[in-house]
Amino acid sequence: PQHIYLATEDPLAIKEFESNKPPNWTVYISGPTFKSSGNQGPHVLAIQTEGSDGLEALAALLVSLEANKYVLTTESNWSRLINELRKNVVDRRCGGCTEMFDVRPGEW
Repeated sequence: PQHIYLATEDPLAIKEFESNKPPNWTVYISGPTFKSSGNQGPHVLAIQTEGSDGLEALAALLVSLEANKYVLTTESNWSRLINELRKNVVDRRCGGCTEMFDVRPGEW
């Protein structure tokens, strides 16, 4: 089986990816779960989500370590962080067994 980590905030991208994946793929997805209204800072969201967004972000980092294929957008800081974990933690453990696919906004 293939373990795919998909980093996206786009619900349509998630739906499309899930509906077109082969049956032997296990897909792990992370992205914001709390939609804010307006342009609020991270401290406001932390209060509104009672810290759950931060906890989910930490969980997503741990889940990303289980994948061997990654679909990322390296224009995103989050994806760059995941890619660094992939290269410096996962690949070192498995002898370079991972692959990363870099997509740009609007691609899929």
